[in-house]
Amino acid sequence: MNRLRAYRAIEQINQEQLGKLLGISAPMVSAIESGRREPNIDLTVLDYSQDRLTLPDMSEPLHRHRASTKATAKARAQELLRLAGEAFGDLQRQTERAPPLTLERLPPPAVFDDLEDLSREVRLLLQHEEHGPIRNLTAAVERAGVCLVPIAGLDGIDGLSSWVGAVPVIGISPAIPGDRFRFTLAHELAHLLVHKRRSENSEHEANRFAGALLFPRDDFIEAMPQRPQLRDFVGLKSSWGVAASALVYRAHELDVIDDKRYRALQIQMSKWRKSEPANFSPVYGQLLPRLIEVNGGSDTVGKNLGLNRRHLTETIRWQHLRVA
Repeated sequence: MNRLRAYRAIEQINQEQLGKLLGISAPMVSAIESGRREPNIDLTVLDYSQDRLTLPDMSEPLHRHRASTKATAKARAQELLRLAGEAFGDLQRQTERAPPLTLERLPPPAVFDDLEDLSREVRLLLQHEEHGPIRNLTAAVERAGVCLVPIAGLDGIDGLSSWVGAVPVIGISPAIPGDRFRFTLAHELAHLLVHKRRSENSEHEANRFAGALLFPRDDFIEAMPQRPQLRDFVGLKSSWGVAASALVYRAHELDVIDDKRYRALQIQMSKWRKSEPANFSPVYGQLLPRLIEVNGGSDTVGKNLGLNRRHLTETIRWQHLRVA
């Protein structure tokens, strides 16, 4: 795959439309994209420099999606993720005091309980104590050298993640509430650190890791009353930044509540429909926008790096994409 197909994915255009921009036929576009013909084209027409034809390697994003999620939307999000990682890596190398990557891949868990130990290890890598709430997970993850990117238009997908070369990139919908944003960020962090490919258990493992990272088991058990009520979970949400529904699920997986109590709490939560009480705003990514800002802004960075300036701007447009 090369820049032509990535450009089409971001612009959501077909080969004939791209051919008109480049002054070549659709079959020629197809031949160049597939590597059957040498590219004799001017990429500057697409606002990319000639040396940006080859794309950086990218691991397959791991995420769970609905059947209604459009393939074109997924392809667009994936290529914006790749572009963000491409720009981030270059800017990280050339910017003084840019945070280096301090995270590392971890061995996959043998059993689900291993994820509790792995989450403690990651807390330390994020320069946080083993216990207590992580007040600003976004800042902690970015200090560890992870690139965060807004993604939009992906029905049924809150987040996705990938390694772009040596750069870990996480894309998250800016439209979701703060509790889901934090949980999605922790969930995608699990995919980056312990999963190389999708498996039968990868989503369950990522959820277990996210719960353990945000609310360690010892802290959770200590905070639980003898017979927790729904209001107790809402109160814990306010202090730990985790959705009440996720806390109820964690109480069940840790055997703090039994099946009967779990079902009863789920019935009570059904009255909330899509909106829980005690909602709060998400904390958006700031590292990539800052790297771009200190290097002159999107226009200057795009020109200096040979990357499409409009596409680059989309990788940092958190507020514009927010859905009320």
